[in-house]
Amino acid sequence: MTDDIVSMLRRQEVGNYNALLWDEAADEIERLRAERDEARRAIIILLAGTDIAAMHRLADERGWDCFKEANK
Repeated sequence: MTDDIVSMLRRQEVGNYNALLWDEAADEIERLRAERDEARRAIIILLAGTDIAAMHRLADERGWDCFKEANK
C-alpha cells in the first residue's frame, strides 16, 4: 500500500456525513500504533538492556520501527 490508512481517513470530504467517524477512526489507529510501539520498545529494552546498538539491531531484525516515533 502506498498510502497510510490514517492519511486516507483524514482526507475524507468535510461534507461527508461520516467525516467525524473517519476522524475518530484515524485517532484510534494512531493511539493503537503508539501503544503498540511502546510495548515493542519495552520488549526490546527487556531483551537488550541498556545496549543502544543491540536495541536497534533487535528492532531491525523484527522489522519494527518503534524507535522512530519515540525520537520525534
